[in-house]
This record gives sequence, structure tokens and C-alpha cells, in this order.
Amino acid sequence: MMNDNKEYKVFEIVEDSVGLAKSHELKLSVDKELKSGGKQIALDFGKLNSINSAGLGVLIGILNNVKSSDGSLKLLNVNERIMNIFKITKLDTIFVIN
Repeated sequence: MMNDNKEYKVFEIVEDSVGLAKSHELKLSVDKELKSGGKQIALDFGKLNSINSAGLGVLIGILNNVKSSDGSLKLLNVNERIMNIFKITKLDTIFVIN
């Protein structure tokens, strides 16, 4: 995927729900990409229907790791239900959501 002339490594979330157990693998995959020099990370929420507080915590951790690596993170294909969670928690103000 290309955006603003920067190539993003897209991680597709294949589960319909993200909680602590399932999101740990995602965090490890993103960390591996950052350690290999990747800076532009995108998380595809296309199949995601729900996320709990533990999943949100892991997303914040991923965002912090990406920023500390001088990278950028964006969220793709966020449905209305998940977007409402981001708005209620004000996380829509810290994540780039496309």
C-alpha cells in the first residue's frame, strides 16, 4: 500500500475480536518489523468487529513503539462500531485513522 510516497507495511487483523490474548501476536509482529528497519506501519481493521480494553492497551503500546522508532502508524478500514469506541475513549485524537 502506498500513501504520501511512503510505503506502509500492512498488518491485517484476521480475527473478528481483539483482546489481550490475540493482540500479543500482533504486537510481536509489529515489533519485528520495527527491528528490521520498517518505519511505516498500517493495521487493517477490515475484519475486526470488536475490541476490548486490553486490545486498546496493546494498540497504544504499538503506537508508542512505532513513535519511539521514529515511525508512523495508521489504522485502515475501521468500521463504525470500532470508530465509536475510539471516539468515546478519545483515541481518535492520537491515532491516524483512514
